[in-house]
Amino acid sequence: MKKSMLVSAIILIALTACSYEPEPIRYGEDNCDLCKMQISDHKFGTEILTSKGKAIKFDSIECMADYSSKLNPDHIESFWVTDFSNAGKLISIEEVKFLRSDELRSPMGLSLLALSDETELRDLTNKFGGEELSWNEVQEYVKKEWHD
Repeated sequence: MKKSMLVSAIILIALTACSYEPEPIRYGEDNCDLCKMQISDHKFGTEILTSKGKAIKFDSIECMADYSSKLNPDHIESFWVTDFSNAGKLISIEEVKFLRSDELRSPMGLSLLALSDETELRDLTNKFGGEELSWNEVQEYVKKEWHD
């Protein structure tokens, strides 16, 4: 019986050892790893977790998109963004929709934000205009705006 418990514990440790969670952003203290500006707006902080568990922090979606284009995809574990409607709450990019609206300015000026609630996305789009983007479209937009 003890041997089976030990095997179960080893399997559980192995499964959780490769799973990393985002590190909380210390607003007003942490700096963006791309532009070096202080991360201060609780609606826009973002983070890349590397395959080794390192948290790379950014002040905006556009900084994270630009930085990620320079990384080997095999070294990226996950991407995290702040839910615009839940200031300070980091969520996986797999759980959000991105909105680009000139009426809702982001820290680096490309007017990108992330929302986890589709009703809020529709409400903001109806109120301020803009377009919904996928993560790939966000990356292409940032590349076009900053490098083309």
